Amino acid sequence: MKQSFLILSFYLFASQVNAQDENVEATIRGLEKAEARAVVENDTLTLYKLWDKEYVVNSPDNAVTRAGKSVADRPVLKRTRSSLIRQVESILIQGNVVLSMGNETVTPTGDQTKAGQTLRRRYTNVWMKKEGNWKLIARHANIICE
Repeated sequence: MKQSFLILSFYLFASQVNAQDENVEATIRGLEKAEARAVVENDTLTLYKLWDKEYVVNSPDNAVTRAGKSVADRPVLKRTRSSLIRQVESILIQGNVVLSMGNETVTPTGDQTKAGQTLRRRYTNVWMKKEGNWKLIARHANIICE
């Protein structure tokens, strides 16, 4: 009887954890879409809500960029794009930290060296739950060589 109770308790706990993970994964997938859209639209209000104040990026330009004085003080917002499509391939949940990994296709515009070209990149985004909200705390992206 005692063994049956322990097995049932473990099963119920595991089911609850799995449901919570599925909810977190769905939330992060939605935030990934919102962040990509906000970057293309230079929507600093949305980015202010999504990016942590200490957000750090290892960019495809081979530069590590730390948070500036404001959300608008970011190299990514000084570059224009006609599109940024992100495909999440994997989500790894570790407590209040989530790794989101996948690929993205970006089309730079304006006076950038690769303006008009379609670039494929690999990325890893690191999200952390802070004060009840998921914040993007770190990112790495690199262009996929042809």
